[in-house]
Amino acid sequence: MKSHFVKFIALPISAILLITVAGAFSLTVQYKPYGVPEHRREEYDEKLSLIAQQQKALSGEIPTEELPIAVVEESTYDFGMIDPHTTTSHSFNVRNDGQGPLSLKVAGTSCKCTVGKLEHELLMPGATTTVTMEWNTGYQADEYEQTATIVTNDPLHKEIKLSVKGVVRAELIAPKSVELIAQQLGEMATGEIILFSQLWDDFTIMSITTDEDDTTLNWETSPIDNDDVELADKESKSAVRVALAMPRHRPGNFQGNFTVTIRPGDGSADITREISYGGKVRPPISFISPLLHRHDGLHIGTLTAGEESTWHLYARVRGGEGLQIEVLDVEPKELKAEIQPTSREGDYRLTLKIEKDCPMTIFNLDHQRGYVQVGDPEDKQFSNWFPVVGAVVEITD
Repeated sequence: MKSHFVKFIALPISAILLITVAGAFSLTVQYKPYGVPEHRREEYDEKLSLIAQQQKALSGEIPTEELPIAVVEESTYDFGMIDPHTTTSHSFNVRNDGQGPLSLKVAGTSCKCTVGKLEHELLMPGATTTVTMEWNTGYQADEYEQTATIVTNDPLHKEIKLSVKGVVRAELIAPKSVELIAQQLGEMATGEIILFSQLWDDFTIMSITTDEDDTTLNWETSPIDNDDVELADKESKSAVRVALAMPRHRPGNFQGNFTVTIRPGDGSADITREISYGGKVRPPISFISPLLHRHDGLHIGTLTAGEESTWHLYARVRGGEGLQIEVLDVEPKELKAEIQPTSREGDYRLTLKIEKDCPMTIFNLDHQRGYVQVGDPEDKQFSNWFPVVGAVVEITD
């Protein structure tokens, strides 16, 4: 026994020092989690601790009687209608129904305009504290909702989401767009809009302009009672109806923008609103035939040269009483077109013909596309046209 002991203590001093230093070094080295900045290490460690607690709680390693239990009976509060530039607040109650101490911490809010204040950060069993959310509406308009997140050490409720919401009263509410209706060319395109304020007791429409330089806009206002059915649930304090009318000199679709200038009744500066408008003016002449396709027009197919072919359609005129309707143009010129009035006022019979001596002609989608235009020779705007697609070919043996 003595000889063995002597051999053990006879180890080189350098070896003993190396083992001692290595052991001490292994006890002091700690590896930092990759990708976690130093200023967020505490948050990272807290999350790891909560995850570990949750796993232990779920597996039964932590007795239920030792766990905190975070209870929030109300997690959302609706302020309803509030004025702009107003600071509002609401307090939520958080209770600890568990047997262990409950820790709470405000982790963050959905925007800088919202502040979450915690009365107590540690709750003993049975205790209650408040979390106050404070929010300034600023220039916010329409509906809003802001949230705050509370982090707890309750492994089954690690985060509590609280939210406040409501609607900010608007200075002026106007539609984004309006449809103007014109049945036919030469008529006024008409429509109406409603503007109302949830803040002002009254306001005045100073001007309404359009971005169409060559168009004169007519408009007229009339007041609306705040209890009118059209303003139901709008919280209106004052409202006006605006009737709009503008002439249309060209058929087809049209669109543009109105600029409305409003003067508030409280003496504050004028404001403007942009409202887009659009509509469609039906062509003054329409064509009627089961042979006509809505978009592609008349398909006459592939015809054999030396054979005569004829098609009959009807043209119907809206307005323009007393005008002389004629065929204004035809392509290709080998296609003959004639128009004659019928016994019914405004209806015309349109006859298209390919004669026997018509040379080989192609006017389909891959080559030249044909058309027929009908209207008033004195007013080219009072006209309409439709495409004609087909070909005349010579067939040889």
